Amino acid sequence: MFEGRLNVESLQARSLSAALLIPATLLIVYFGGWPFIILLALLGGVSFYEWYQLSTHCDANRRNVLLAAGVLYIGGSLVCCYLIPENTGFYWSVVFLLMVWGSDIGAYFSGKMVGGARMAESISPNKTWAGFGGALATPMVIGFIAMFLFTGVDGLSGVGLMMMSIAGVFVGLAGQGGDLLISAFKRKAGVKDTGTLIPGHGGLLDRIDSMLLAAPVFLVLYAVGHG
Repeated sequence: MFEGRLNVESLQARSLSAALLIPATLLIVYFGGWPFIILLALLGGVSFYEWYQLSTHCDANRRNVLLAAGVLYIGGSLVCCYLIPENTGFYWSVVFLLMVWGSDIGAYFSGKMVGGARMAESISPNKTWAGFGGALATPMVIGFIAMFLFTGVDGLSGVGLMMMSIAGVFVGLAGQGGDLLISAFKRKAGVKDTGTLIPGHGGLLDRIDSMLLAAPVFLVLYAVGHG
């Protein structure tokens, strides 16, 4: 029914990349320490290189501002990624990653399968309001499941249910915002992807754009919820 709307070749490449990268990421987060710091340093270096490459397509007057913004944005976001397991522990770090990944997956499939009105055609022509709904709903569901596994049925009543609803929506919103930010940058630079590093995904920034903005949001929400 939806075969014509899904790019099967792209989906296969995405699935293979995810099957390799997700377990490796979770393993490194679990061990923490220097392996995790090295991973974040590599993410930061490659991401900033791709940001720099995008900036070279823009006029010289804006380039220095864009480079400074890239250092602050990418650096600050990855510091938050480091602080999440340091402050929340492995369990909630995994929940955060699943929320971000789930939001991307929910947006992709609901957007492809439902279609409908475009959300931000001038920035990202493929984004739809249906996809946006999937991007918010999926992390909410993941949050509910995580809270149930962590606290049992009691955690899904009252404040716990409300907090996970808010967390899911805000992580989804932040992820979509980060995605649109990089899409707008690519649009300005006149390129389709930030690079060719990851099959089916393009560059590293194409893969972690949602996580960069979602990390500080999740960290703040966790601090508020456990304050």
